Amino acid sequence: MKKLLIILILISNTTFSQDLKESANEHVKKENWESAIKDYKKYLKKNEKDSSAWYALGGTYVKAGQFEKALESYQKAKEKNFSINFISVSSARVYAKMKDETKMLAMLNEAADNGLPIFKRIQDDVDFQAYQESADFKKVVERMKNNAYPCLNGENYRHFDFWLGEWDVYVGEQKVGVNSITMAQGGCAIHENYTTAGAYAGQSINYYDPIDKKWHQHWVGSSGDVYNYLETKREEGLLQFESDFMTPTGQITLSRLTFTLNNDSTVTQLFESSSDDGKTWAAAFNGTYIKIE
Repeated sequence: MKKLLIILILISNTTFSQDLKESANEHVKKENWESAIKDYKKYLKKNEKDSSAWYALGGTYVKAGQFEKALESYQKAKEKNFSINFISVSSARVYAKMKDETKMLAMLNEAADNGLPIFKRIQDDVDFQAYQESADFKKVVERMKNNAYPCLNGENYRHFDFWLGEWDVYVGEQKVGVNSITMAQGGCAIHENYTTAGAYAGQSINYYDPIDKKWHQHWVGSSGDVYNYLETKREEGLLQFESDFMTPTGQITLSRLTFTLNNDSTVTQLFESSSDDGKTWAAAFNGTYIKIE
């Protein structure tokens, strides 16, 4: 009987605690900040390990204009292992409201150090609007942008940027096509969209694979030609690939594709083919890319 009584008391206390938390949440929805604070504090007296409640209390203090207490609550939430990035950004907002730019930036940089990628949200956050022109604020936003898009500043990912642009493609003096080479959002891939005056067209996706540490190009042409190129040579201003290729008659041959940046900023694209497994090569297409002004 005594054990049953203890269990009932524990259940009752737990239910009461949860009721307090739910009550606090309801007060927040109704913007009754002071009532919400009282219920969160009562709840936390018996549930002091609940990091989400400490974080919620901090947010409620912010709404009530009690910034120092908000920071104390956020610190408690951090000590109880709540998300560091949530704490850093929320604390930064509080410091922004307090017009303490130094501590605001320290919190944002802490979040950037921890890999926070939400640069657009930080950039557009109304609490940080007063600091939009600050050089240090722009730097921390840029750091978060690099977290979101690590390829943008990775040397290996930027090797093929010399091919980016809108190009007229010539073989000798004859224009044979137009090629649009664009960077995908985030910079981790390059898209090719090639068209000719005739019926032929094709597209490719090009990317650096950090696993095999090589560039890849996957091309599909409108005539059913498919190439899965893999990097075989990479130097400054040069990238070379090789791929198996099936001819219209069903023969499997080897294709070599070389891009070279020239001194006049044009790009040479050389296709070669081999029917003896790369022992000898024959030029199949030698095109020059000239930027469209």
